[in-house]
Amino acid sequence: MRQPRGTTFEVARWRFLIPDERRDLSAYRRDELAGEVVAALEGNRGTPFRRSRHATTWKVKIAGAAGEQTNIFVKQLDLARGLAGRAKAISRAKRSAHVLRISEELRRAGFGVPRVLLIGENRDTGNEVIVMSEAPGFMLTRWMNPAHHVELKLRRRILHQLGTEIARLHRTGYIHGDLTPYNVFALGEYQVAISFIDHEGTQKISRVSINRARNRIRNLVQLGHFDIPGVSRSDKMRVFAGYRAAMSLAGPVQRGMLRRLVKMIERRRSRDRALKHRAAQSAIIAEQGVARG
Repeated sequence: MRQPRGTTFEVARWRFLIPDERRDLSAYRRDELAGEVVAALEGNRGTPFRRSRHATTWKVKIAGAAGEQTNIFVKQLDLARGLAGRAKAISRAKRSAHVLRISEELRRAGFGVPRVLLIGENRDTGNEVIVMSEAPGFMLTRWMNPAHHVELKLRRRILHQLGTEIARLHRTGYIHGDLTPYNVFALGEYQVAISFIDHEGTQKISRVSINRARNRIRNLVQLGHFDIPGVSRSDKMRVFAGYRAAMSLAGPVQRGMLRRLVKMIERRRSRDRALKHRAAQSAIIAEQGVARG
């Protein structure tokens, strides 16, 4: 796999790479950025902004080119778990390099994705880090939440445009690795624009891949199985309507895909409920054990 191009340098046991598209950055600004990243990783920039299953992310304010304050996101990826996970990690390109490469591809194709400012690897631990700009707008969940009183017409436009943009992603050959409502941002003040974040698992699929159709539906299941405030079943259908129109689905093909999608979402929701129930039962058992001393 082609390795990302850029300038490498080291700070505090971290080997960083600045992408070629950032080669205009001065050495001073480069070192300043790396210093903020290392400070966040060492716990000197407050508590993490987000903790997911596979990574820890810090939100850090830095001075922009004109002296204005801007946010960057410092995402440290967990090491692969288990022997199988480590063996797979050795055989593949670095995840941070993959995110940089796929993000650049998506940007060139006209998709809204955060700009990768820096990637790195710790020479001692093997931990990887990705440093990104902030996606424009707000997370999809915020737009939909009734507490923020977003105009109904605008909310519906965002949902329809989301379906259209997912279809464009799929038509271009890409499958998002984790297409949840929390990885979608929207800008809607003048014209609705959609951005996708978190691209560790995003891939470009061959046109002849036998799993191409299943991977596309899997993306829609990832998005549709969540229950988020302000999003009804009809709202979810608006996303599918945008997707259907952009993919030119009609007749039996459209109906067959929709039936399959509904079944897969229900299976996923049933599995989520079972996992939640088991987790609750485990918590009760643990609590009873503590109570008994």
